[in-house]
Amino acid sequence: MTSPPQPDPWLQMRLKIAEEAAVELADESFGADVWLVGALAENLAHQQSDVDLLLVIPAGRGPDPELESRLVAGIRVDVRAVSEATLHDWRTLLDVFSVTRDDIATFRTVRARLGDLTLLRTARPLVRVTGLAEVLTSEQRTTYQRWALADRCEAAASLAEDLLGLAQAGLYPHADLVWAQLARVVAQAETVAAGAPLLGEKWLPSLLARRHGADQAVPVPVLPEPRWLSATAHSPFFASVQARLADALLTLWPVEAGPEPVEESLGGFGWLPQRYADGWFLRRGDARVPLTDGRLLGWRSAAARCARP
Repeated sequence: MTSPPQPDPWLQMRLKIAEEAAVELADESFGADVWLVGALAENLAHQQSDVDLLLVIPAGRGPDPELESRLVAGIRVDVRAVSEATLHDWRTLLDVFSVTRDDIATFRTVRARLGDLTLLRTARPLVRVTGLAEVLTSEQRTTYQRWALADRCEAAASLAEDLLGLAQAGLYPHADLVWAQLARVVAQAETVAAGAPLLGEKWLPSLLARRHGADQAVPVPVLPEPRWLSATAHSPFFASVQARLADALLTLWPVEAGPEPVEESLGGFGWLPQRYADGWFLRRGDARVPLTDGRLLGWRSAAARCARP
């Protein structure tokens, strides 16, 4: 019989320091709440991890105070002050997933604030004074997932555009580097779809372990060996990316329609799926082709068949 895993000593020490620093901050800034945020709030830490705290300033208290990092038992504690009004603005972005193909200004705004929204997604209140409502509702957490997954799909589409250009130019060593980066983006998309916050790439092995119910870190899956000379045609090695991203999207936007046929040309190298509030589409570079639920399923099935060895 195997023994249960032991608590991470680096994590436990930092959680203890976070609680002590939170009480101290609450005393220094009367009426403020203190939240633990970031990877540590998700129980992820290493020997050099900092402690990140959010000081929530009540309404009517004036401008956010200037705060400096502090050392506690040799561990740096970074503190950021935000007002309740700022938190309200962040939460408003998570009220609805509103990006459409004709108006993506909101998407640019959300992508620029995704780091702040991830703080909200990970926030763990340590000191409650103001009696604020829960950090995020379940609906807002789902909306965060959708924004974060859409962000990863946009990142994947941008990398796919680079791959197409590099392959066409014969810059294969450069394409290999982008291909490795794409593997991490796809893995991030899958962990976000499974409910994880969009943390830094270094935490992917731990987030993948949680997704698979494993006790130890899981290596980021490598993508199939690319064949750049055939990259502009139907490429089994790229089809694996297409099918995996489609599956991640379908986790958050399940459909009940039956698969419908789609043009064979849309299965070629570079085409990747995306889901906005106004429906599905495929993207390659600046080209976007809308799809019905059934056509998306048909496209995903074709990609999965092509990806099989």
